[in-house]
Amino acid sequence: MIPYICKYCGKDTSEIDIDYLHDFDHLSCVLEAEKKRQEETNPIDKCVLCGTDTEYRYHDHIDMRVGYIEGAGQLCTKCWNKGTERRHMAIPINLVYDTPNDQELGYKVRQLYNENNS
Repeated sequence: MIPYICKYCGKDTSEIDIDYLHDFDHLSCVLEAEKKRQEETNPIDKCVLCGTDTEYRYHDHIDMRVGYIEGAGQLCTKCWNKGTERRHMAIPINLVYDTPNDQELGYKVRQLYNENNS
């Protein structure tokens, strides 16, 4: 008779339902080993400002990240949000093109500002 032993934990798997096995190994043991292997080969990326762990792994593509600055690196959510708390206001570019008078443009910009802050 073939011994049904999990190579990860060394326990008998002969009484385990086939749905919970991978070959002769416990599925949970296999998944845990895979998770550890992934953590070793693809570690969690650190914030370049404060050094805390981010929600991304080192090999995650930068197009799928929030807070990644090319040439600098990954920022954590706290540092990214802190950096975006600037006192700037974006206005539609057609507002600039369609308003040739600077005084009138200033009036329209102040009007947009007041509408957004009320």
